[in-house]
Amino acid sequence: MSSISNLKERIDNQIELLLKAVAEEECLQNYRIEKAPGAVKGDGYLGHITAICITGKTDSGKEKTLHLVVKSASKSDAVRVETPLADLFDREIYMYNTVIPTFQRFEKQRNVCPFSSSAKCMIDKSEALILENLKEDGYSVWERRLPMEHDHVSLVMREYGRFHAISFAIKDQEPEQFRKSTEIMHDVFTAFLEQADLIKLYQNPCKKALHSLDLIADKNAYTTFKSFIEEELHKFMNNLPNLVDKYSVVLHGDCWTNNMMFKYENKNDPTKPTGMCLIDLQLARLGPPVLDLSYFLYSCGSKEVLNNYQRYLDMYHDSLSAHLRQLGSNPDKLYPYLVFREQWKTSSKFGLILSLLLIHIMLSEQNEVADITESAEIGKNLIDSFDYDISNSEVYHDRVKHIILHFVDNGYI
Repeated sequence: MSSISNLKERIDNQIELLLKAVAEEECLQNYRIEKAPGAVKGDGYLGHITAICITGKTDSGKEKTLHLVVKSASKSDAVRVETPLADLFDREIYMYNTVIPTFQRFEKQRNVCPFSSSAKCMIDKSEALILENLKEDGYSVWERRLPMEHDHVSLVMREYGRFHAISFAIKDQEPEQFRKSTEIMHDVFTAFLEQADLIKLYQNPCKKALHSLDLIADKNAYTTFKSFIEEELHKFMNNLPNLVDKYSVVLHGDCWTNNMMFKYENKNDPTKPTGMCLIDLQLARLGPPVLDLSYFLYSCGSKEVLNNYQRYLDMYHDSLSAHLRQLGSNPDKLYPYLVFREQWKTSSKFGLILSLLLIHIMLSEQNEVADITESAEIGKNLIDSFDYDISNSEVYHDRVKHIILHFVDNGYI
C-alpha cells in the first residue's frame, strides 16, 4: 500500500512484541530490529508488507541475522467497511497453522517429500504474520508487466498439480481429517464479492476490454463477449459457491504474479526457474482446481502459452496424477482427465473475468497503482480505486484481445 518510510511508522507495538518473540525463540541476545529494503507500492493492497532484519548473537557468541517479512492488516476503518479484512487474515493464518501442516504430515507419513512451495510462517497473531523472507534464499518475484513464458508456466502448473493432489489424497484416505481441516473454510472470495460489490469491479474491466475488439474484423467475438458481459458474468460469479463438489480441493485462491516467487540455479539466467513458492493464502478456499489454473494461465501466460494451453493443462494433470500415485491414491478415480476437461469448458471463464482486471493492475506503473487506503480515506470505494487509465493501454488491449478471442474461438463463452 503506502511506501515504507521508517520502522516506527510501519511497526506498531503488537508487531514489535511479535518480532521480539521471534528473536527470543531463536535464542538471539543483544539483538536489534531494523527495516530492510523490500516491499514497494502495490505489493499489499489490503495491508502493509515490511521487510525486517533481526540481528543478534547466539549462545555461542556467533552473530546471526533473521531475514523476515511482516504482513499486517490495514488499520483504516474505511477499508474495513469495504472488505472482510479480518476474515482474510484469519484465513491465511489458518492455512499456515492448520492446513499446510496437515498436508505436510500426510505426505511425511507416506515417505513423500512434503510440499514445500509455501513460505515458512515464523509466528502469527490476529491480523499479522511474520514470514521468512524468501528473497534471502534466492527467490524473486516475476516482473509483473511481462507475461510468463514456457519454463515458468510449466513449473507453476506442475506445482499446482502437486498442491491439489494432496487435497484429493487426504479426502480419499482420511476423509474425516479433510472435513475437520476444511469445515470452517467458508468462501472468503464470495464474501469479498458481496461486501465490496466486487462483481462490478470485474465487470468494468470487461466492458473496457470489449473495446480491444474491432467491430468489423472481430464482429462475432464482439457480439459474443458483449452478450457474455450482459447476460452471463453476474450469473457465473454469483454461482461460484455452487461449484464446490466432490472434485473440489483447497485452492491457492489468488493466483497472479505477485503471489508466487521463483528460484533460479543460475541467478544470471532468470529464464530457467528451478523452484517456486506460493505466497498470499488469504483467498484460500474450497473449489474446483480449474479456478486456480484458469486464474493463473490467463492472467499471467503469454500469447504463445495460450495458443498451446492444452499442453499446459496436460502438464498439470500429469503432475497431479503422478503425485496422487505417490501418495497411494488412484487419479483415474479421484479426478479423471475427462472430468477435468469438462470443468475447464464450464468454469475456465473465471480466468477470463479475473484476468481482464489483473492485467490492468500488472501493467500499471508505480505512480498509477491504486492505494486503497488513501482512496478509502477520501471516500472512494474499492471499485473506483481501480478505475484509472494506464500508460500501457496499447499493451493491455493487445493482451486482452488475444484472451477474448481465445475464449470465443474455443467455444468457452
